[in-house]
Amino acid sequence: MPETKDAALRTHAETGDAAAQRRADIDGLLSDTFNSILRIEEQSLDNRLTHGLTITEVHTIVAIGLHERNPMNVIAARLNVTLATLTTAVNKLANKGFVERTRAEDDRRKVLVSLTKKGRQVLRAHNLFHHQMIDEALADLTEEEERVFAGALKKVKGFFDAQA
Repeated sequence: MPETKDAALRTHAETGDAAAQRRADIDGLLSDTFNSILRIEEQSLDNRLTHGLTITEVHTIVAIGLHERNPMNVIAARLNVTLATLTTAVNKLANKGFVERTRAEDDRRKVLVSLTKKGRQVLRAHNLFHHQMIDEALADLTEEEERVFAGALKKVKGFFDAQA
């Protein structure tokens, strides 16, 4: 009987080791994937529409939206940055001709930000880039694998969203 208990303990330890290794692998995969996506996004900025923009500026353009006029506090919340940080970013984008600021009709103190034609072109190009990247990244997955991946990723994202 003791041999059975020892065998069970060894099996449990091996299972624990396998789980620890799998989680270490997942940690590496998440970090490496995040970094790869950032590098790919940065490389995608080397075109005529986005030349001279940083990835942070492109993400600010995305947060402003295609046909929207948003108050600064709404955009800051979307980006999870302070109003001061957003003001600096919007100033740079306005100077480069990608965004414009107007005063709200109902409250002249409120500054609304919207994209110029040039800014809308960047947004469309960035959205197209993301669609193509996802299509290519998932091309080798079956429909079932894609469904399982999406479900697992939603759960993982939920955890990180709750921590942020």
